[in-house]
Amino acid sequence: MAPAASAVEREAGTKRQRIERLIQRGDLLANAQQERQSDAPSEPRTSSSRKASSAQVFTAKRSSWTPQEDAKLCKLVQQLGSCNWSEIATHFPARDRKRCRERFVNHLAPSLAASRGWSAADDEKLLQLQRTLHSQWSKMACQFAGRSAESVKNRCLLLARRAEDRRPSSDSRNRAPAQRWTAAEKDKLWTLVETNGAKNWLFIASQLPGRTDLQCLQQWHRTLDGKVVKGKGTWTEREDRLLMEKVEEIGRNWTQIAAFLPGRVGSQCRERFLNHLDPTINSAPWTAAEEAILTDAVEKYSTQWGLIAEKLPGRSDNAVKNHWYSRERRRMLDAASSSVQSSSLHSSSITCNLPHTGTHPVSS
Repeated sequence: MAPAASAVEREAGTKRQRIERLIQRGDLLANAQQERQSDAPSEPRTSSSRKASSAQVFTAKRSSWTPQEDAKLCKLVQQLGSCNWSEIATHFPARDRKRCRERFVNHLAPSLAASRGWSAADDEKLLQLQRTLHSQWSKMACQFAGRSAESVKNRCLLLARRAEDRRPSSDSRNRAPAQRWTAAEKDKLWTLVETNGAKNWLFIASQLPGRTDLQCLQQWHRTLDGKVVKGKGTWTEREDRLLMEKVEEIGRNWTQIAAFLPGRVGSQCRERFLNHLDPTINSAPWTAAEEAILTDAVEKYSTQWGLIAEKLPGRSDNAVKNHWYSRERRRMLDAASSSVQSSSLHSSSITCNLPHTGTHPVSS
């Protein structure tokens, strides 16, 4: 019985150590919070001040990391270790533990091989792993020393884009035609997803000649997936309120936000917020200066509305696109109207100048 009792004592000791560590961590967090509160000027917390504070934190969460923050983060990781992200985050008032970890793991960790390029062998190995692991980036990153999950994901996306660009446009067997999906294609896509799951889109596309993995993914999520809410004007007040709360809480991570909104996908959440709910949206009439900027930007960027919207603070890419096409329609209608009026005046002028050829009665 002695060995069994010893094992029980060891387990109890381990549990006590865990509890003590949790208590110590809680004390550190509480002390840090008290220090921040004591440093801040004491003033009544009105509803407006709470909103301002919330807006400041929201803005800071989305802001870029400064060199000073990066240096401070690296120093704290050296002191506290790379597992105490909650404790590390207490030193960054506007950053949570997730953002601290992502910043260090994906950008600052000494083990990262950011400066080392990807070799042809690395790319081949990566593509082979993707065929079996699909989008499990963390597992794939474990096969590459000094590579983060983020860098592996970005490399996979880059290789996919390059492969798409290399496909000759004249090869109709490999490149999908620009045409609507047929009923037969939709039925086959549905069967493939039901059988194999909505994961391995490369395999699914291989069973649909003329369709790419991206087209299959988009067709499924936009039109066939029964869990996705379709149509415009279907957002409820509750969904809008929840969307606003999640954007303020975790930033503009649309895929993550969509997980809190059953039936919504990331692209829908992004479109709803940026074009309808963003408090920075400018709904005032367009000024002459904005019209000039829009004209110059369209000449430079064509129809890249996201880039153009960056030149027009407060205007969403959707608002910019709609205004441009509305303006162009008005211009074309005005031009057509002027052309019709000009033709009518010209015709009237010709009629007035024609010689009179009518017959006259002959007097007897």
